[in-house]
Amino acid sequence: MNFQGLDLKSDHKSRKLIRRRLATPPKFRVNLPIKLLTASTAVLLLGFSASNWQPAAKGADSTLKSERLHYALVLPEATVMPQALPTTEAEETTSEENNWHTVTIKSGDTLASIFSKNELSASTTHAIATLNDQTKALRYIRPGQKIHLLLDDQGQLRQMKYEPDITSTVLIQRAEDQSFHSRIINYQLDAYPVYREGVIESSLFEAAASADIPENVIMDLASIFGWDIDFSLDIRKGDKFGIVYNELYKDDVKIRTGRILAAEFINNRKHYRAVYYTDPKGNGDYFDESGRSMRKAFLRSPVEFSRISSKFSNKRWHPVLSKWRSHKGVDYAASRGTPVRASGDGKIVHSGTKGGYGRTIIIQHGSRYTTVYGHLHRYAKGARSGRKVKQGQIIGYVGSSGLATGPHLHYEFRVNGVHRNPLTVRLPEAKPVHSTYLSHFREKTRVYLSMLELMETTVAESQY
Repeated sequence: MNFQGLDLKSDHKSRKLIRRRLATPPKFRVNLPIKLLTASTAVLLLGFSASNWQPAAKGADSTLKSERLHYALVLPEATVMPQALPTTEAEETTSEENNWHTVTIKSGDTLASIFSKNELSASTTHAIATLNDQTKALRYIRPGQKIHLLLDDQGQLRQMKYEPDITSTVLIQRAEDQSFHSRIINYQLDAYPVYREGVIESSLFEAAASADIPENVIMDLASIFGWDIDFSLDIRKGDKFGIVYNELYKDDVKIRTGRILAAEFINNRKHYRAVYYTDPKGNGDYFDESGRSMRKAFLRSPVEFSRISSKFSNKRWHPVLSKWRSHKGVDYAASRGTPVRASGDGKIVHSGTKGGYGRTIIIQHGSRYTTVYGHLHRYAKGARSGRKVKQGQIIGYVGSSGLATGPHLHYEFRVNGVHRNPLTVRLPEAKPVHSTYLSHFREKTRVYLSMLELMETTVAESQY
């Protein structure tokens, strides 16, 4: 027998007993291993598992090496019968995710060419491309985008994913009857409000760049205050502005900037404030602190960031006719092709050449107001008589047709047929916050308006 595994230590009395047994004739010494084997069998019968047995921690060993007994108790190992465990949904998902094949779209790729490279049939391509309106986006795949394919064991398309933009995924799945179905999964970006401020030294855009404000945000700022401030004429050195706007993140990565939540502009020492508010019905717009709409019925300027070359005047020297005559509008100097926007909702009542105005568009706004846009280079697509237009819609492009020495827009504003100065006329306001929502308005906008208070405090402190 092999006695090399188990270290059984005895006390003083036990050692004497062992010595006597070792001195016993050989015919009696064989009883000891037999007894040990019997004891081990008893342990098994009592239900103890060898795998759960743990030897006691060893203490200080004072027993002489020659006096130790080493026995190897060879116990049978516990046998575990294999059992089929049910596959969890998480395991199925993990396995499925590992089988997805990702295709990065390259220049010249089409859905048909991508499917062909992955050995998918033309009938599958046709079924996906003509499935419904959701899959029509696959006609406009662009280089750099990704298409994810999941094939079954026979190489047939099981699922497909396509991300037309950062916030949505088109998911296409094959049903048991082999037909395809699609749905759009929308992802909500995480929005974090940030605050920026600036002081104008030379231009609005340079001030924005110095304050690390994206260009699209500063354009939105000009649009919000464009009803009250003419950014081509009214901007002064020392004007200040502050903006609270969202930055949108996906998986902690900044994707883009979001909507302006609140803004303040100090123009020639006059304060303007605006805050975005969504009422309980889901209607959103910009309002001042009192709940009056920032959006008037008309834009103050139909051309963005242009220069006024001639103002409204009852007596002005005409550079082409070389004589004094009244100037019943405002001329905005801008490069040829600059877009011209409708200053308000209305209907085009004239689109064509009109004497010295050259190519002209006239828009009727309700029963009282009319606006005129002259010296156009060309008309926008669809800008013809009888068509309705929305405020801010492009109706034409700056030119020099008619009696004009250079490219500019001649803009007129008429009330009941009478010419009024577009720069000073009191513009009618849009609807304010409904009286029943005023308490809700104050509650929802308080935080962002409070953030604007930082602008005045910070700028004031920086001056000392």
